[in-house]
Order: sequence, then C-alpha cells, then structure tokens
Amino acid sequence: MKNSEEIILLFMKNERQGFRLLYASFYDPLILFGTQLLGDAEEAADIVQECFVDFWANRRFNGLRGSLEHYLYSAVKHGCLNYLRNTRRREDKHDWIREKLYDEEQAIDPELVEKLYRTIEALPEERRRILHMVCMEGMKYQDVANQLNISINTVKTQMGRALQFLRKELKDDEYLTLLFFLEKK
Repeated sequence: MKNSEEIILLFMKNERQGFRLLYASFYDPLILFGTQLLGDAEEAADIVQECFVDFWANRRFNGLRGSLEHYLYSAVKHGCLNYLRNTRRREDKHDWIREKLYDEEQAIDPELVEKLYRTIEALPEERRRILHMVCMEGMKYQDVANQLNISINTVKTQMGRALQFLRKELKDDEYLTLLFFLEKK
C-alpha cells in the first residue's frame, strides 16, 4: 500500500507527522478488526492504542521488515489473543476458587466459623465497623465515609489494614473462606 510507504518515510523525517498519518490511516480499520476478534470495541481500542504506542515508542518503523499493514494487523491480532487468553485464565482461576469454596461451604466446620468471627472481632472497633459496613451491608466506600463523617481515603486505608490483618491471622484456605462469605453478603 502506497500509504504505508509514505507513513514510514514520514516517520523517518518527522515522527509526529508520521504518527498522525498512521493514526488517520489505520486507527478505525484496526479497531474494527480487533472488535471482530474480541466482540468488544472498547478493549479493541485499548489494544490498538497500545500497538500504536509500542510502534512509536520502540521505534518499530526503523527495523520494519515487510509491510506496515501486515505488522499492525498482526500486532493487533496478537494483542487480542493475549487479552482473550489472560481473560480466560483469570476466569478459570476464579471459577476454581468458587468451586473450592462452594464445596467447603457444604461441610463448613463450626470451629472455622467461630475462628473467623473471633479474628474479625480482634480488629480495632473503627476498622471492624468499616469492614462490616462495606462487606456485610454492601455499602460503597463513599457512603461509609459520609455516614461516619471521615474521608474516603480513611475508609480505603482502614479496609486495606483490616484485610491485611485478616490475611496475616488466617491460613490461606481460611482467608479464602472468609472472603467468599464476605462476597456473598
């Protein structure tokens, strides 16, 4: 494509103008291509932008072998495939954790429940109250901050410290069980 050669030559002379022409020539077609692969136009746009930034920042135009079109479409295709693979891995991991916790819920040990409550009770009062409001009552951080007349950053800090304490005090499987219960509330 003649436009591809012009873009590469323009990049060699003036990178900004080269990038503008690259963007004008390929942005929309690459988003359509990525959307066909992903079924999600927003994710496709993010991947196309990452490919453009990589092309410019790493000066891919200097050592480009073959056509610019082929390079860009391949980069977007690989970006989409990586996104799908990572999404699938994350979903598989979440499914595995849910299944494991669901199995444990069926035969929940009363001693474990008691230990979970004791551990939560060991939190300082304000931290415990914030954890309860967020996890048990399902309140948003901003709503908790408004109700307690504190800043949202204080709520975030207290939640982080509460979860850090619980993670430290409980074994991995106990902590996962606690998170599962808190998520269900």
